[in-house]
Amino acid sequence: MRNRFISYAVVATAVVAVFSLWLISMPAAQNKPPAVKPEDMPTPRLANGHPDLTGFWGGNGENFFTEQKNDGDVANVHFINRTKEGSIFYDYAGAVGGVGQEQDEIDNAGPPVNQASYKPEYDAKVKKIATTMYGGTTALDPQHDCKPNGIRRSGLGGGNHPTFIVSSPQAISIMYEAAPGPYYRIVYTDGRNHPKDLDTSYMGHSIGHWDGDTLVVDTVGLNDETWLGGGKFTTIHSDKEHVIERITRKGNQLTYQATVEDPIMLTKPWVTRASKFTLSPNDPDRFYMQPQMCVNNDKAHLIQETATDKFKCGWCQQDADAVYGQGAAAAKAKADAEAKQGRRVGGGGE
Repeated sequence: MRNRFISYAVVATAVVAVFSLWLISMPAAQNKPPAVKPEDMPTPRLANGHPDLTGFWGGNGENFFTEQKNDGDVANVHFINRTKEGSIFYDYAGAVGGVGQEQDEIDNAGPPVNQASYKPEYDAKVKKIATTMYGGTTALDPQHDCKPNGIRRSGLGGGNHPTFIVSSPQAISIMYEAAPGPYYRIVYTDGRNHPKDLDTSYMGHSIGHWDGDTLVVDTVGLNDETWLGGGKFTTIHSDKEHVIERITRKGNQLTYQATVEDPIMLTKPWVTRASKFTLSPNDPDRFYMQPQMCVNNDKAHLIQETATDKFKCGWCQQDADAVYGQGAAAAKAKADAEAKQGRRVGGGGE
């Protein structure tokens, strides 16, 4: 009995202590200043006064665990949705689907948004490629042969792939961890012009100049072995591709936008939607360039869509409760409802 009283006394003391800490912490929590937005942080600058783009960009894993948003003309779309109570909904919507889209919406959707405008003879080729897409990919994609993604599909332009930038007044080095293997490019900012006799390559030749706080990158000499990577109907390009990229750093945020010109295949320049990237935390144990090796995919085993074999997303089972357990269907419905609040219209674009 005595031991029991001692136990009660210990528990009571602990409760009082926790309650006291809670009372003390309440004013501190209420008075805590709001978190500073990345774009409101000071912008670091080089000795010449231009923004220093140095940092690890697009590799911040936390970016994936945020709700999908579309801030005006800026696409800020992520692939994993977190419901308000903290549950994570992994969403796979197929070759032309946007995040959070139901399969019937994908099947009945109009043309994907912001696709490149091809000349008729090349538009037919693009549509033929599109018919081979299944589950978000196709065996025709050059990245399955470990060919570099090129410009603008690599790094900042093509998605949330880890990218490390090193800046100097003379040149800027952009290194891609997975594009689809490790690749790099140099943007010369020392006033030079493009070489007159230039062989084409996957990354081409890039020169840059500053327009205020925006780095304007001009790239030519690109071969025709890469894809633009802008969705189901924006794939191929010629070796006359010319890309203008605009990269702006404001605080700890980069804004990226590209204009692709191709007088051979396109009827007009293709202007991509602006994308924003946040500087990854200064944590060398988590954010650093890791060694990568691209392995050619066994394309013979990539499934092709047929009239009787249609792709369905991971949540398209007839009975989600039977597959994932009781309550899965309700969780799916709730996640769908929350995802629709910020859905990008059309889907499948860049």
